[in-house]
Amino acid sequence: MDNKETRRINGILDELNNGTLGGALRSARSFVNDNPQLIYGEELENIENDYRLMLDYMKRGFSDPQRESIYANLTVRLYKFTADMHMAYRTQNVQFFTDAARKAMRKPFTTDNVKAELESFVADVAMLSLETGPQRTEKSKEIYKRHNDFMQALFCNIIVSRQWNESEAVFYEELILSPTTDSVDAQLLTSALTLAAMNNMDANKFIVLLNVYLKASDEKLRQKAFVGWVFSLSSETMAFPKLEQAVHEALKDIKVANEIADLQKQMVFCLNAEHDTDTIRRDIMPELMKNNNLNITRSGITEKEEDPMADVFDPGASERAMEKMEESFQKMMNMQKAGSDIYFGGFSQMKRFPFFYNVANWFCPFYLEHPEIESSTRGLKETPLLANILNNGPFCDSDKYSFTLAVSSVISHLPANMKEMLGSQEALGPIMDKDDQNSPAYVRRMILQDMYRFFRLFQQRGQLANPFDAKHFTFIVNALFDNTAVSESIPDLCFFMIKHKNKEALESILSKYDGGNDAKLLLAHGIYELNFAKRPVKAIGYLERLEALEPGNKRALSLLARSHFENGEYERSASYYGKLLEQDPENKTATLNYCVALSKAEKYDAAINLLYKLDIEMPDSMPVIRVLAWTLMGLGKYGQAEKYYNRLLASEDAETGDWLNAGYCDWLRGNVADAVNKFGKFIEAQKSDSITEELRNDKDFLTKHGLTETDMRIMSDLILF
Repeated sequence: MDNKETRRINGILDELNNGTLGGALRSARSFVNDNPQLIYGEELENIENDYRLMLDYMKRGFSDPQRESIYANLTVRLYKFTADMHMAYRTQNVQFFTDAARKAMRKPFTTDNVKAELESFVADVAMLSLETGPQRTEKSKEIYKRHNDFMQALFCNIIVSRQWNESEAVFYEELILSPTTDSVDAQLLTSALTLAAMNNMDANKFIVLLNVYLKASDEKLRQKAFVGWVFSLSSETMAFPKLEQAVHEALKDIKVANEIADLQKQMVFCLNAEHDTDTIRRDIMPELMKNNNLNITRSGITEKEEDPMADVFDPGASERAMEKMEESFQKMMNMQKAGSDIYFGGFSQMKRFPFFYNVANWFCPFYLEHPEIESSTRGLKETPLLANILNNGPFCDSDKYSFTLAVSSVISHLPANMKEMLGSQEALGPIMDKDDQNSPAYVRRMILQDMYRFFRLFQQRGQLANPFDAKHFTFIVNALFDNTAVSESIPDLCFFMIKHKNKEALESILSKYDGGNDAKLLLAHGIYELNFAKRPVKAIGYLERLEALEPGNKRALSLLARSHFENGEYERSASYYGKLLEQDPENKTATLNYCVALSKAEKYDAAINLLYKLDIEMPDSMPVIRVLAWTLMGLGKYGQAEKYYNRLLASEDAETGDWLNAGYCDWLRGNVADAVNKFGKFIEAQKSDSITEELRNDKDFLTKHGLTETDMRIMSDLILF
C-alpha cells in the first residue's frame, strides 16, 4: 500500500472526525486531482457546491435555523464519498482488496439474483431427498459446488462494496433474518458485513449487524452479528448520530451492556492463547507424553496393560503416574473451562491447506457438504469421527476444517488400533453438553477463536484493521458507549484486567475513567499506578482519595502502606500498617510488614519485641527470621543476628540477599574473612563480579555502624583478590 496516499485519506477522515468540513473538502479535492485514475461520480462537486451556497448564505447575514443539520448532513455525505474513494483506491493498490474485487466480478449481484440464489439453494437441497444412490451424490455435489462459488464471490463483493443506501441495508437485513435463508449463508453474510464495516465504516452495514443481533433467534447468527458490530468499531471513524442513537437504544437493555462487558473479557483469553500454548507445551504435555501407557477416556484415565514387574522394582509407581497424568489433564481442562484457547497451538499449524486461501472459508460454519473438503470427508465416513467433531466440540469452525483436512491426509496410513481410537468419542477430548454448546458465552467464544485465528494467521492480515491489536482491543472505551449502562461494568472490567495482568487494556480504560467518587475505580487506579506503572506517588493520590471516601478501608490502607514504602517514606508506611493492625491485631502478615517498615525507618526498638513474638508463633518462618536478623543487626546485636543468619543460610529457603546481609553481619563483628567468603557466594549467585553497587545502596546503614567509605572500597577489592 502507498503509505503516503493512505495517510492522505486518513487525514481527510480525521478532519471529518474533528468536524472541519472545509479542510476535509479541500483535502478531498486535492486527492481527487492527484488520482484521476479512480472512478468518481459527481458527488464531490455537488457537496462543494452545496457548501459554497451555505457559506454564501451566511456571508450575506441570513439566519438559517437548519445550519447545524445541513452542516452535519454535508459532513456525512463527504464521509461516504471519502469512504468510497478509499475503497476504490484499495481495490487498485492493496492486494487483499484487489483479490476480493477480482473474485467478486465473477458473478452479477443484484438484490433479485442474490435472493433467488439463496432461496433456490434451500429448495434444491430439500429436493435432494427425492433422489437416490449415485445420482443423489452427484447432484448434491453439483448443487453445493455452484452455491459455494456464488457465496464466495458474494462474500468478497460485500467486502469491497461501497457505501450502502437504506434500501440495500433493509434488503440484506431481511435476507439474513429470513427463515428461507440457510443458516450457513446467513452467518457468512454476517461475517462479510463485519469485515466490510471494520475496514470501511458504513453506517447502514453497521445498523444491519446491530439489528440482526437484536432480532435473530438463532444464537450462532445472533452472536456473529454481535461480534460483528462491536468489532466494526475498529474502523476508527466518527460516531454518526444514526449509530449513536441506535447503540444507545440497544443499550437500554442491560443484557446488551452485560454481553459487551463479557465480550471484552473473552477477548483477553484470545490474546493469551499463545501464552497458554506455551504453558501446555512446557508444563502439561511432557507429563502426558511421559505416561503414554495410559488411555484418556470419557469416564477417566485407565491403563492399557500393566507391567507385572513395575511395582516390584518401584512400588507405587503406577499410582504415582496415574495421579500425575490426571493432575496434568485436569489442569488443561480447567484452563479450558476458564475460557483459555487450549487448541490454538496445535491447530495454528494446520492453516496452510489451500482451503484457507479463500477468505470466506475462515468464517464459514462447519458443514460436511462443503465442496472444498468433500474429497477429504469421503475417506472418513467409515468412522464416527466427523460426527464427533461436529457434536462434541469444543473446537471452533476453523479448527474443525483443519482437523478434517489433516486427518483425511493421514488416516489411510494409520494402524488399525489408531483408527479405532479416532472413531471413539473419547479421542476428541471432553464432550460438551448440548446446553453448554448453545449458551451465548460458548457460541461467542468459538466465534472469537475463529476471528483470532484469522487475524493471527491469514497471510494478508496486515492489510486489514485488526480488532485484537493494542490500538483496537479495548473497544469498551469507544465514545459510542459513553453515558450508557456499559459504564457500570467498568470497575469490574478493571479488576478482570488486573487479574489477567493486561496492563495495556487497564491503562486504556483508566485513562478515560478518572474514578471520581467510585471506590472501586479509585482502588483500580491505585493498583495500576503501584503494580503496573510503578508510580507510587500517583498511587498515593488515588488511594488517599479512596481512604477519605471510605475511612478504614483495609485494601486502601494496605496499598497506601506499600506505596509509601516503595517511595522511601518508611515512617508513613509504618503508620498505615499500624492502622491495619488496630483493626486486626492478629494479622501476622500486616505485623511483619509493620516491622519491616519500622526497621527500614530505623525504629528498631519498636520492631524487635513484635518480631520476637512472631518468631515464637511462627518458628519456621524464614521471612520473620530474615527481618529479625536485620533488626538485631540494626540494634548492634551482631552476635544474636549471626545466629539467625546461620539459620537462614542453612535452610532451603535461603535467598541470594541473605548471603549479602550475613556478610554485613560478619563484617560488623570483625570477621572479615567470613564476610569476604559470604560476599563471594553472593556475587557468584548474582552472576556479578562486584558488590560495589550493593555497598553504595547500603552505605548509610554501614556508615552508621562504623564502616567508612575506605573500608567499603577495600572490601570490594578483597573479594576480587
